[in-house]
Amino acid sequence: MMLLQLTDIHKRYESPGAVAATEVLKGVTLRVKDGESVAIVGPSGSGKSTLLNIIGSLDKPTSGRVLLNGQDLSQQDEKSLAAIRSRQIGFVFQLHHLLPQCTVLENVLVPTLVAGRDGAAERADRLLERVGLSGRLSYRPGQLSGGERQRVAVVRALINAPKLLLADEPTGSLDQAASDNLAELLVELNHEEGTTLLVVTHSTDLAGRMDRMLELTDGSLVEKDNLK
Repeated sequence: MMLLQLTDIHKRYESPGAVAATEVLKGVTLRVKDGESVAIVGPSGSGKSTLLNIIGSLDKPTSGRVLLNGQDLSQQDEKSLAAIRSRQIGFVFQLHHLLPQCTVLENVLVPTLVAGRDGAAERADRLLERVGLSGRLSYRPGQLSGGERQRVAVVRALINAPKLLLADEPTGSLDQAASDNLAELLVELNHEEGTTLLVVTHSTDLAGRMDRMLELTDGSLVEKDNLK
């Protein structure tokens, strides 16, 4: 089953005083199967994060269509998009964005306050144990290492059992050991949870662990050989 379909996505930015608009994405087309893992690589400023934000409905394309699980995101109002983001999409960013005043368990459960998922506490306990944080439930982010904070962010992204997990440079702020551990964890959770994984990364190691690798260059996606 095809979970995600992008068709001829363009994104242009108008700059005051500029002679012409800046075109970041120039006809991006992408198909991602349910349960697949895909890495998008490319130089800084190539539009990788912009593309990820469009896929996650945090931004809108200038033209083109994004279909997620058969739904055309361009046809949804803001209320519907918010519901899709909370129930079908998980986000992991380079910075964890955990709430400093909340415990690990409370941070993980924040998305369930909107989605209202049954059995959320039990799922949170299971996932936190799975990522090696069962002894940190009452800790606050300031008491955790960088790798531990990012693992909490991953569990938070997965708590509502999303169909699609979007990760934007998830290992970018970590040292090599923590980066390796998180990369391995993302791949394992992709298999165990069945969540489709789309990762934007500069890390060749993380990209090489995905089922497919695509390069965003000059506004277009090009398939790259993945020697996984």
